[in-house]
Formats: sequence, C-alpha cells, structure tokens
Amino acid sequence: MKIRHVGLYVVPLLISVGTSALASSQVTDLPQTLSLAAALELAERHNPGLRADATLQDASRGDAITAALLPNPALLLRFESYRGGSFLDEQEIFLEIGQEIQIAGKRSRRISVAEASTRAIGSDIENAARLLRFAVKQAYYQVVLAESELTVTRDLLADFDRIIRLNEERFRLGEISGGDLRRVQVERFRIFDEVIATELNLKQSKASLLGLLGIPDSTLDFDVTEALAKREPLGTLPALRAEALQTRPDLKAQRHRTARTQEQLKLEQALRFPNVSPFLGYKRDFGEDTVVFGVEVPLPLFNRNQGGIVRAKAEGERESFQRQRVENQVLLEVGQTFNRFETERRRLEALESEYVPKARESREIAETAYRLGALDLSAFLDAQRAFREIRRLYSRSLYELTVAAFQVEAALGR
Repeated sequence: MKIRHVGLYVVPLLISVGTSALASSQVTDLPQTLSLAAALELAERHNPGLRADATLQDASRGDAITAALLPNPALLLRFESYRGGSFLDEQEIFLEIGQEIQIAGKRSRRISVAEASTRAIGSDIENAARLLRFAVKQAYYQVVLAESELTVTRDLLADFDRIIRLNEERFRLGEISGGDLRRVQVERFRIFDEVIATELNLKQSKASLLGLLGIPDSTLDFDVTEALAKREPLGTLPALRAEALQTRPDLKAQRHRTARTQEQLKLEQALRFPNVSPFLGYKRDFGEDTVVFGVEVPLPLFNRNQGGIVRAKAEGERESFQRQRVENQVLLEVGQTFNRFETERRRLEALESEYVPKARESREIAETAYRLGALDLSAFLDAQRAFREIRRLYSRSLYELTVAAFQVEAALGR
C-alpha cells in the first residue's frame, strides 16, 4: 500500500478502534499544550489498535514455549483374564511407562519455526507503530495548519473591519455610494464565513488527533506547540533507498517469514523419520513377576510426509516472491515520497521568494490607492482576494511540505 493512501484505510481504523477503548486505559491527563513528541508518546502507550497488535506477539511466544516442550510420557495399566480369587495372583497385570523420543532434530526445528514466527509478528507490530506514527504526525499538523489558517483569517477579518469603518466614513462624507459600501460589507461576510469554516476544521482536526491518541472524548481542548516551518533537504535518493531496505519493518517481517518457511521445510523433511517410543514395564502373570521392556517404532512404508514437504517448498517460493514484491514496493514508495518532497519544496520556495511578497505588495498598494480614491472598489476587492488566496496557498504549501517529509520518514521506517 502506498504511503499517500494510508490515511484512507489505516487512520479511520486506528481512530475507530481507539474510540472503543476501555475506560481504564483512556488518557485522563492530556496536557493543555501538546507537543508532537508528547502526542507520539501518548499514541504509542494508549492507542488500543497498537496495544491489540502487541498481544499477538505474546500469543506467538506461547507457541514458542509449546514447541520447546518435550512430549509427555505415557502410562499403561491393564488387567486381563481375571478368574476370581486373589486379585493379584489370578490374572495378568501389565504396568508400562513409555516416552516418545523425537529424532532428526524435530524439536529444534519446531523451536526455530516458532521463533521465526515471533520475530515476524514483532516486525509487524513495528510496522503498525510506523503507520501510527505517520498518522499521528499528519493529524497533529492538520491541527497546526487549521490554527494557522484561523489566525490568518481572523487577521484578515480585522483588517477588513478597518476597511469597512473607513468606507462608512467615506459614505457619510458622500465620497462613495451606498452600493459600494454594501459590496464591502458583503465581502466581509465571505471572510467571516471562512473564519467559521476554519474554526470547524480546527475542531474536527483536534477530534481526529484525540482519536489516534486513544481519547474518545472529542470535546477536550488543547493547544499545539509546533508551527509550520520550511524543511531542509532530506538527502540523496540512493542513500534513502539503501536505508529503507535495511530499516523498513514490513520488509523485515517478510524476511522473517521467508526464513520461517525455510525452517518449516527442514521440519517437514525431518518428519519423514518416525519418532521412537521406548517403554519399560512390569508384568505379573498369575503370581509370577516379570520385567517388560522394548521400543515402538512406526514403519514409514507409505506416509513419508511427501505432501508436507511439497507444501513447505511451495510456501517457501511464495514467501520469496512476496519478499521481492515488498522490496520493490519499498523502493517505489521511497522514490515517490522523495519526488513529492522535492516538488513541494520547489513550490514553497517559489511562493516564498516571489508570489507572497508580490501579493502583499499588491495588496498594500491597492489599499493605499483605494484610500486615496485612485482605485475603484472592484480592483481593490480583487487585490484582497488574491492576497487571501496566496496566504492560504503558502500555509497549505508549508503543510504539504511537512507531510511530504513525514511520508519520506515513514517510507524509511522511521
């Protein structure tokens, strides 16, 4: 699954699982000011989806313990040909104790298979934590973006209120018509509507982040400490690809599964050789005591585990192909996320160096000219709208660059 599509599936799942958490595991001490590091720590400790995945590793450890256990001894007690009279002397009594002995290294193979499974599940949990970290980072900066946009729109609304007061004075002096005054007042409503929409977006963003942290109470309020900022280059693509091949937990998990199939094949080959079961016993035959001993060995004339060996080989080939597929997917994700980061960085640099200063300058010139009566209302409102759009694009570009950096980190397994 590509990183950019993770939010469509993983984030809703993590949130839905988080909202069904038990009250005993919920976060009750949410700080008033929340840093990104604190949010990641809370999610790692309290997200129920991640905690549920962690129990799978405990279950796998149970399988490893079972694989290491020796077979239980068998006890046989049998009475035959009782004819009445003395219970001990007038019948045959058999007492045998047998112990199955696993040969051909079966026990060690089972242990190796179980340990490989445990390592694979551990890497799967690391991968779930990787996806959760990305989801938390993205949700956190959605809150940061919403707060930034809310600040901008409120500032613009305050500026527009000053413009309205100016136009009311100009209308009183007869310098502008009532129609122009109404147009300015209507334009203010557009900015006011943006403020309302941004406030709603901020509430929704905070609720989404709280869900990822395992907090079902979406009414809790908090402030974020991080701010939108420009990101430095992340390095070269070949170095990032080499790092990803070493650190991606889903690739590690697939490698462990491939190793497990190799151990499983060795186990299936060892199962061709039957276990032996020596026994030792006591026999009382109508008053005579004797010792019984021997060994039981199944004869592998027909079933030499041919099917199990074929299946293990096929599973090994399948997991090997899966490993190649995951490796290719990892390299693809690193390349795509790196390209997106570089594209977003170029866009931000263009906005920062050229378009934002020009839009601000154009707005200031238009406002001054309008105050002096040298610019009509339509041109003034157009300059205001252009400035608002550039400011919005700049904040959005900072956010997209930040998320692109997080995508690269997730693609590397960080």
